[in-house]
Amino acid sequence: MGAVIVRAALALVNAQECEDFCFAIEGERIAAISPFETLRERFPDAAVRMHGAGVAIVPGFINGHSHAYQILLRGTGDDLPFARWRTEALYKIVPGLSPEDVRRTFASAFREMLSSGVTTVAEFFYLNGRGNAHAEAAIQAARETGIRLVFARCWMDAPAAPADFRETVETAAERTGELMTRFPDAHVCVAPHSVHGASPEMIRAAGEFAREAGCRLHIHVAEASYEVEQTVAQHGMTPLRLLESLDVVNERLVAVHAIYMEEAEKKMLAGASAAVIHNPVTNQYLGDGICDVAGLLELGVPVGLGTDANINASILDEMRAAAFLQKLAHHDAGAFDAVRAFRLGTSLGAQALGIDAGDFRASSYADYAVIDLERLNPPASPLINALIYRARSDGVRETYVGGKLRAASGSSS
Repeated sequence: MGAVIVRAALALVNAQECEDFCFAIEGERIAAISPFETLRERFPDAAVRMHGAGVAIVPGFINGHSHAYQILLRGTGDDLPFARWRTEALYKIVPGLSPEDVRRTFASAFREMLSSGVTTVAEFFYLNGRGNAHAEAAIQAARETGIRLVFARCWMDAPAAPADFRETVETAAERTGELMTRFPDAHVCVAPHSVHGASPEMIRAAGEFAREAGCRLHIHVAEASYEVEQTVAQHGMTPLRLLESLDVVNERLVAVHAIYMEEAEKKMLAGASAAVIHNPVTNQYLGDGICDVAGLLELGVPVGLGTDANINASILDEMRAAAFLQKLAHHDAGAFDAVRAFRLGTSLGAQALGIDAGDFRASSYADYAVIDLERLNPPASPLINALIYRARSDGVRETYVGGKLRAASGSSS
């Protein structure tokens, strides 16, 4: 594909409304941002893509934590306490999936995400106990649908976990390295499950692997109160303190959930330049609790959003839930505004994952969504407020990843 000039009547750039916004795309990235006439002179042979009156373009949404196969649990796992949800839904359905089941299921989930404006997804993937065939199928689904993938390959050795999830440290490292070599476009990284799903030895080894490979380390941390209680009883310290003792609290750490944190632990994350992924819809669905997103942001911790259990694979829903939960937690409607909620699902999410996306900048990926202004209520309200508080996923008209159309009017392209 040759160069393309995109001209939009309205755009959200750095969370601010911008009229007659233009940029040029070369390859997958934004080559330049300038007035239309300047771009026309610089790229005389470029095709022009117009997004005129009635729509606005926004940066593609970043889904920082997903378990795509959990779309199969919809209905089955509803209203179950966590322990029963895990054993009667998750462990009952997911281990039996074949690689082809994974490909089809993930393609369906990824298309749903694309149709709601998600352009990047970090997929935390469990089914590794029988080799890389299932992982390869998930990566293939991302390639088929065109979504940008961060493949967070789970390392898990807890005896209570299904055999299809478990591996030795050596096997997990070998298989992860193989995926990294074969699928550089999948942004493969390590993901020890949690302090209860992976042994201290496995977590420490994952940290060493991440340091040597130069990749992120994703891990569920302090998601539920019982997890903190069990970790203190078993190890004499909280989950984050345990991770600190295993030398994984650093700039590579992506702490998923991070709900039950002491103030000193939040400061530890900030001091280590670690990131957090907040999953507000799933946290409500499973009754987990509320992450102190406002406090983490004040400390300088980049916080992104994830759809986790994929109750509804929409970052629009997650941005709204994040804003409302912070208002509720602080008993103050002004405690968290639409701009901060929007950045959670775009620029901060990209920062947390280490992906050059989440806003319109020269050299970043040309990932964006087209919003139907007529579907907003009222259409004359500030765009960012309408998106966070009133927009629905079916108001996303088109989604572009790397400048290529990947979903239109709710259907994949």
